[in-house]
Amino acid sequence: MLVDYRKLDTFLHKLNPRISLMFVLGVVIASIVWTDPIVITLATIGLVALGFACKFPWKQIGWFLKMAFFASLLIVVIQGFSLDPSLVSQDKYPNYILFYALPGKRWPFTLHGLLYGYASSLKIYLVVIAVGILGFTVDPAEIIQMLNHVPFASKHFVFIFSTAWRFIPQIQQQLFNLMDAQKTRGMELDKGKMMDRVKKIVPIVTPLLSNALEISDQIALAMEARAFGSGNKNKFVKPASITPAVVAILVIEAALIALMMAAVALWGFGIM
Repeated sequence: MLVDYRKLDTFLHKLNPRISLMFVLGVVIASIVWTDPIVITLATIGLVALGFACKFPWKQIGWFLKMAFFASLLIVVIQGFSLDPSLVSQDKYPNYILFYALPGKRWPFTLHGLLYGYASSLKIYLVVIAVGILGFTVDPAEIIQMLNHVPFASKHFVFIFSTAWRFIPQIQQQLFNLMDAQKTRGMELDKGKMMDRVKKIVPIVTPLLSNALEISDQIALAMEARAFGSGNKNKFVKPASITPAVVAILVIEAALIALMMAAVALWGFGIM
């Protein structure tokens, strides 16, 4: 996950993980079907408000948001110059040519392209924030339990997913520690030619790979000692339980997702 789980006393942390997962599914579907910049902006503002309500650590995804900003600029530029006007309703947003990139009125940059590119780029932030909030408020063990109860999810798939969720953040932290250690020794990792930078990475990759192999060896020994795969049913310290209230909320969420898709198909809600 983009953000590590933290056990806090907020209403999002107290929610059943199924409710949170269904909500994120709805956000992902909305990001696919919606193209209206106003609707997507309001949805993003609502997610940001939820993030502040659950004390979301925005600094942890700051690096990703910065990278996404450059991708967003590229999307806006491409859509501004190349968007097909038939994809946008003239009734909602009249089209205007903002400027021309080349003399002789060639390569027009349109308002429709600007708005469509803005909406498309904002979808990145919408999904990233939703997934980040999910990882921050839901215990990974609970998500693994839900996956374990999925009929078509094999035990090996659940194991791979849980192992990646647990150890990728650890390896990432080891990478940061190794980079900081090299910087304290006077190594400038972000300076020099490309080949020089590649050579500087070798002292970091070697111990990182060694640590990863050591972790995998420990996992293999633990699996063998516990006879992994011999039983047909996994056991958990806290068995998953679902109440009628949770079922009712899940039904309401599913109905809202269906209503959203029907509104898009019938009335064009959220469509630019």
